[in-house]
Amino acid sequence: CNILSNLSKVSVIPSYGSIYAITGGKYIGEFFIYMENIDREDYSFLSLPDLKIRYVPRSKFESGVKQKILQFQEILPNNILDECKSQYEKQKTDPKSYR
Repeated sequence: CNILSNLSKVSVIPSYGSIYAITGGKYIGEFFIYMENIDREDYSFLSLPDLKIRYVPRSKFESGVKQKILQFQEILPNNILDECKSQYEKQKTDPKSYR
């Protein structure tokens, strides 16, 4: 029982290129691709299909995963991830891309 209680305390950390389906809330129907850690508290994602940059506080990401609002799908293949990274870098230069 002690092991199970410790598992619930394990931090959820996304891997570069991980894609999550959003199943509830403001961004329902989008997919978030994890791109980078902005600082200790925020994760940065490229959202599909809008190609917008979404900043998600670490605590909200963790609770979203635990509540199954963000559902891990897969880690994208390198050729697709390269295109997503290119779009992400392009969007970083456009102030309208941040939400």
